Amino acid sequence: MTPAPSPTLQLGKCPSCHARFVPIDGPCPRCGSAGTETYAARGVGRVLAATALEVPPPGWPSPHLLALVEVEDGVRLLVASDPPLPGVGALVQVVADGAIYRAHPMPPEEDGRGEGDVPKVGGTRPPFEPPR
Repeated sequence: MTPAPSPTLQLGKCPSCHARFVPIDGPCPRCGSAGTETYAARGVGRVLAATALEVPPPGWPSPHLLALVEVEDGVRLLVASDPPLPGVGALVQVVADGAIYRAHPMPPEEDGRGEGDVPKVGGTRPPFEPPR
């Protein structure tokens, strides 16, 4: 029997450099510290990008819906999405379903929070800079 999806996400954080990340095992991906911790996050986030794979790998449904989601703590996750394909900026609830992260639509009028409490797209992390 497969365990039920968790209503919260387990994320990693580094007490040395304050980075937040997944996966939660191993050293900090930013500073290399071995003293990382785990914590529970709500998993509410905004879609940064989404796509439908019409010819997914064997064993996956077609179309296979994928989304890049930034949750409130600034952690970005590639998730399998429930239909329909979410648009950029859509509010979703991300849950861990075993080793797979899944996004479920979460209409703003039903989440019981004001717009000020909703994570902004791309606003929690500095822009990517390629190595020099």
